Amino acid sequence: MYRSYLLLMLFPAMFFLNSCKQKGNESEAHYLKGNDLLLNDDFPNAMKEYKIAIQSDPANWRASYQLAGVYELEGDFQNAFYYFSKAVEINPKFTLGYFNKANLEEMIGDEKGSMKDLDMVIANKSNFFLALLTKGRKEYSSGHFKEAVSDFDSAINLRRDFFLAYSMRGSCKFKSGDLAGAISDFDMEIKLNPNHIMGYVNRAVAYGEQKNYRAAINDINAAVQFDSLWSQGYIYRGMFQYQANIKDSACSDFQTALKLKNPQAEAYMKQYCNGVK
Repeated sequence: MYRSYLLLMLFPAMFFLNSCKQKGNESEAHYLKGNDLLLNDDFPNAMKEYKIAIQSDPANWRASYQLAGVYELEGDFQNAFYYFSKAVEINPKFTLGYFNKANLEEMIGDEKGSMKDLDMVIANKSNFFLALLTKGRKEYSSGHFKEAVSDFDSAINLRRDFFLAYSMRGSCKFKSGDLAGAISDFDMEIKLNPNHIMGYVNRAVAYGEQKNYRAAINDINAAVQFDSLWSQGYIYRGMFQYQANIKDSACSDFQTALKLKNPQAEAYMKQYCNGVK
């Protein structure tokens, strides 16, 4: 999965970079040969050609970038980091170089470096949609909900049809206590993708926090319709029904979750249903 994603990032950049080539240049010739070999999955020889291209012209940032990408595909993250860094050092405006470097830094646990490079991406190209989403996600994971909402605002302004951006922004608003804002975002998420089960689940949880248990139950009903074997759905619905004083139905849901081997179900049965099975 990761290898396929990286190839998708490399190849569009490769074709873009090809359009900038300088004919008759020895370094360029080896760089282009490396691209052909990469397209044919011949990574070892592609790497050789990129290295020759860099030896012929140390300022060939495109060869450094492509070589970094192949090293990353091969799992050599140290060399990948070195050549991504080299590419953006030579060309400080190379947005995609910073973005891929940021992704690599995240993968190896350098969150500070990753955020710094994402900031460089956005500074160079403020409408880089995927960078805004990535930065927002990372801000959310760090508990910086206000900053995350700002990043998702910018992303949504660019792509108002991308349902996951509303999902992520809604989660940030929920965490920061803006339940009405969260529900509004989950509404839009569901409108854009009515088949996305987590939209209903997230909205149900927000309704639950508002003590609007009937609305929460309706959303979990929709989620369970998508996947009747999803045991956690019965736990959620059971809790909302219990809080709405529909205790018999709540215990029935906990029993269903128990039959589906949900690890929490037995504890819920003991706490809310006197342990009856």
